[in-house]
Amino acid sequence: MNKSIGLVFLLNLFATILGAQQIESDTAESNLVIIDRADRIRRLLTQENTEMLILTGDVLMHQDSLFMSCDSARKEGNNLLAVGNVILQQWDSLNVFSHRLAYNGNTKDAYLRDSVVLQSKDQKLFTDSLAYNTETQIAIYNQGAILTNDTTTLYSQRGIFYVARDEIYFKDSIEIQSEDFELYADTLKFNTEEQIAHFLGPTRIDLRDSGKVYCEGGFFDMPNEKALFTDQAQYVEGDRIAEGDSIFYDGAIDQVTLLGNAKLLEPGKRATADKIVYDQVADILTLVGNAHFKDSARSIVSEELIYNVAEDQLTSNARSVLDNAPQFLEADTISFDNESGLGSASGQVIWRDTASNYTILCEQALYYDSSSYLKAYGGRPLLISQMEEDSFFLSADTMLFFEEEMPTDTAQLFRAFYNVKIYKSDLQALCDSLTYSSVDSIFRLYEDPIIWSDTSQFVADTVSILLADNEIDKIFLKKDAFILNSADQVLFNQMKGKDITAFFKEGELDEMLIKGNATSIYYVLDDFKAYIGANEMICSSILIRFGNNQVQETLFYDNAKATFHPIQDANPNELKLDGFDWRINERPTSVSEITTFAIQQ
Repeated sequence: MNKSIGLVFLLNLFATILGAQQIESDTAESNLVIIDRADRIRRLLTQENTEMLILTGDVLMHQDSLFMSCDSARKEGNNLLAVGNVILQQWDSLNVFSHRLAYNGNTKDAYLRDSVVLQSKDQKLFTDSLAYNTETQIAIYNQGAILTNDTTTLYSQRGIFYVARDEIYFKDSIEIQSEDFELYADTLKFNTEEQIAHFLGPTRIDLRDSGKVYCEGGFFDMPNEKALFTDQAQYVEGDRIAEGDSIFYDGAIDQVTLLGNAKLLEPGKRATADKIVYDQVADILTLVGNAHFKDSARSIVSEELIYNVAEDQLTSNARSVLDNAPQFLEADTISFDNESGLGSASGQVIWRDTASNYTILCEQALYYDSSSYLKAYGGRPLLISQMEEDSFFLSADTMLFFEEEMPTDTAQLFRAFYNVKIYKSDLQALCDSLTYSSVDSIFRLYEDPIIWSDTSQFVADTVSILLADNEIDKIFLKKDAFILNSADQVLFNQMKGKDITAFFKEGELDEMLIKGNATSIYYVLDDFKAYIGANEMICSSILIRFGNNQVQETLFYDNAKATFHPIQDANPNELKLDGFDWRINERPTSVSEITTFAIQQ
């Protein structure tokens, strides 16, 4: 009964093939299917009065370079049906195995069923149904197939195998399993010789040791572990998302390159550039061209940025701008370590604090993000503080900005040291070191400090300047204080004492209080503004009031001793207190004298 059913099936299938094909009478002999051997051959006549050959046992046939073997076969004309251990062998590189075969020798079409295996070189294709044309060497399947080689397994629902070109077009439900990845796609072209997959539609690749890739175009060179992903290309690893017009992957060196509109996103961080290169081994990102890196604390723009993901360190290799509002940093190179909070900058460094309204120019800088610490050095750093219509300029070898917690507030502190120079339109100063505190808004000058304001010169062991409303409010001179004042640099008003406090009003000297061994020489004017003499005073304390930079009133305290010198007897070269030193030649007269940086005023 089973043999009858099998026979009916073969005859029906055979009749279908014969009905669809017409045997050409002039078929060339080389085109005929030739029987080479069989254990038994029977001849039958069909209803159409054609001869049918029944072959059984170790059947072997050939057609030109195609060889066919099986357990049994029925041959009618140039067509045949084969059953059991069917083998098609073409050239030296192609073998097809199946349980059933229907073959039309005229059209060269072979239809194989049941446990079909197509073997071409190192590739094996497994399916239950396969159509193969031995002339064009094209194989087609529509009921699912698995392709395997030494390292890769591929499944798809439909496919076309161009054997001569070593190419397969896969369609529908494509899956590739490899040691290093899994691939899922809709349409794929695969070169079996070069092991290169070309993506022709939506494709997802799951890299076993890293992330996932999505694209709709590109290729994957499996032996060389190189891939190009295009058309909606996206790479996802954990909570990190990478996008670009195209993504190039080099598995040999574990490197991913985003090209064109490159973008890398992760919680709290965003990186964009024309090109982004990610070194997976070193865990380092390189951003090239219109590079922009932003996290929760800062934003930096440059032509090239390097971000060490593992160390959380950011470095620029080109002119960059760091936005850490209200602070902004611009430099040729910038680096930052998020873990320690330490950053550095070099090359034409510009630091701007828009909240405090000041700018620093230097060649090198170090800064701590968490503590608002900044150290500026190299190239004689220059501090520029905007004061309404005027500006305050300070240069030194090194500058430090930092914060200090106070019982009720946080103090902003500033220190400058070595060869400090100050220039403002109504104030100039020199010293070796300087400090400033936001607690009292006082600049303290140390080591041979000297100040000039209008026609006055101030010196002492320590000099302090109090600013109010962006103008000089008071100057404090501590220990060995000496003030010189002259409208013509010939006659000098002189004030000397242990300590002196100078009071200013609208930027001009208004009063002066001298304490401790107070000594003064000042020139007296009559009502016609003509000098009538010089008054030399010694007492414990002196209060001098000024008007139009001239002495208007003098008050003496505690055992005052005064000597008046008529103008004809007053020799300015002799009327000089001990320590007299008019250092006008040291006075800066412009910003360019205190800095090498080009400043536009």
